[in-house]
Amino acid sequence: EILLSPTLPMYSTMLRSAVQVLFIFGSCSISTNAFLTIQPKTLTRAKNVASMTSSVLQAAPAKKVHILPTEADVTAAVHQIVESSAKEAIAARGHFALAIPGGSVLKVLSTLDPESDWAEKTTLAFVNHKCIPIDDITGAIEAQAREKFLDRWGLTDVISLGGTSDGEKEAADYESKLKALPESKLPRDDDGFPVFDLALVGVGDDGHIGSLYPNQGEIDVVDGPWIVSASWKEPPGISLTLPVMQRAKKTVISAAGQSVKYPNGKASAMRLAVADGNVSPKDFPASALRENAVWIFDEPNGSEMDLEMSTVEKAVADA
Repeated sequence: EILLSPTLPMYSTMLRSAVQVLFIFGSCSISTNAFLTIQPKTLTRAKNVASMTSSVLQAAPAKKVHILPTEADVTAAVHQIVESSAKEAIAARGHFALAIPGGSVLKVLSTLDPESDWAEKTTLAFVNHKCIPIDDITGAIEAQAREKFLDRWGLTDVISLGGTSDGEKEAADYESKLKALPESKLPRDDDGFPVFDLALVGVGDDGHIGSLYPNQGEIDVVDGPWIVSASWKEPPGISLTLPVMQRAKKTVISAAGQSVKYPNGKASAMRLAVADGNVSPKDFPASALRENAVWIFDEPNGSEMDLEMSTVEKAVADA
C-alpha cells in the first residue's frame, strides 16, 4: 500500500524503476527500489518538511542478511568492504566517496588500518551530524572520527558542517557543499541524486537511520533535497535524505556487541528492520533500506531471525 499526501496531485510524478509487486503477510507490498521522484523544476526547500510529499510503504524482507559468529567477524567484514569499495571506485574514476554516521560505526572504523593510500583519494561526508561546533569531542561526529581514525588515515577531504545551531541553514549549506563537488568526486544518477560509493548507516533501537526518525516529516522528503534538517531535535541535526541513502552504490548496516542491559544487542530492532511485515518506513525508517543494504550482524544481534550462520567472505561478496 502506498499512501500519498494531499499535495501530490500538484506535482508531476514518476516511478524511477519498475514497481515490483510482492505479496507478503497477506498484503500487497512494493519494493523499496521503486523511488518516487518529482520534477526538479517544482522543488523548493520547505520550512516544514512534514508538509512535503510523503509516502508510506511496506517492503519485502531483506535478502542480503548475514549473521556472523562474533563481533570481530562483523568488524572484519566491514573493514574488507571499505577496502574493496575504495579500490573499486579509485580504479574506476580515481576517487572514493564515503558516507559515515556516528555511534558504533566509529568504533568499527577505529581499528581499520588502510592497506593502501586510498584515504588520500577519498571524500568523506556524514550520513548525519548534530548542529554543534565540529570540534566538540563530546558530540560532534567529525571530531570523534578525526580522533579515532581520520587523522591517522591521513584523510583530509572531509565535508564539514559550519558548526552553528541553525539546523535549516546547516542543512542548506551542507547540500550546497555536496553539490559543489565535481562528479569525479561524487557521481550523480539520472535523477540528479548523489551516488556515494559506500554509505555506512547506523540503525537505532527505534529504527531511525541517520537523523530520519519514526513518524517525523524528514522520512517523507523523497522529492529532491539531498539533505534535511531535524530541527525538532535539541540540538538540531542534519541527515542525508532517504533517496540518497538508497542510491549509494553500496549501503552497509551492521550491528554487533552486547551489554548486561542488552544481552542480545539490537536483536529486536534488527528483526523489525529486515523482516517484519507490519512495519513501514514511516514508523520504522530502517525498513526502507531492506533491498538496498547488506545487513551484517553478530550472533546475538541476529538471534531473533531464523537464519543460518554466514561467513565474513559471503558477507563481503554480497556487498
